[in-house]
Amino acid sequence: MLAKSAHTWRFLTAAPPREVFSVMEQLLGIPPYRFEVLDDHRARIVEYQRRGLFGGWGRVRLRPRWVSCEARPIEAGTQVTVESSTGGVLVAKAMGRADRGPITRGLQLVKLLTAGIADSRTIYRERRIPPGPVSLVASWAGTPYALFTEPRYDASRGAEILTATEIQALPGGTGTFVHVSLGDGTEGYVERDQIVAAPAISTREAQADAAAYV
Repeated sequence: MLAKSAHTWRFLTAAPPREVFSVMEQLLGIPPYRFEVLDDHRARIVEYQRRGLFGGWGRVRLRPRWVSCEARPIEAGTQVTVESSTGGVLVAKAMGRADRGPITRGLQLVKLLTAGIADSRTIYRERRIPPGPVSLVASWAGTPYALFTEPRYDASRGAEILTATEIQALPGGTGTFVHVSLGDGTEGYVERDQIVAAPAISTREAQADAAAYV
């Protein structure tokens, strides 16, 4: 049986659900928590290890702590609900360290997704993408991104791409969209905050070096 619910945060974000869950997995789904997909709109992290009185890690057998997230697209953006269980900061006396509880982890996700573009820690910081190789921002569980056929949100969608798809940014994009070409010659438009400049070739590994590009 899981720990009881303690706090809930509801807000609107510009990030699509695929990016919300990708950020959640990378930011929160690390030991001693495990990331779990519940359905197309929900995911959570669940505590599977806990530090004992003498500092060692052991399996959680009683009321694991958790943080859940629900992300649903609406006309204004993505409606996000983040919920965390009870369980504050547990101090492991033998190690002299504090174990971050679920409330702290839930707030990390809320703060990141609601930060403005001027905040250097936000995933929405302004990116100036020059012509050349680019890489799609990591997607949750391999969810594809459909290219826009024109540089506007009401345009039809075209070819679908994944993170490791070969993509070249072309001149002639707008403030919000980047004009791109795929390896097979297909052209379209990608939202600027959905790609990063790749230093050599567009692969998943290239993102780690290019994510700080501004």
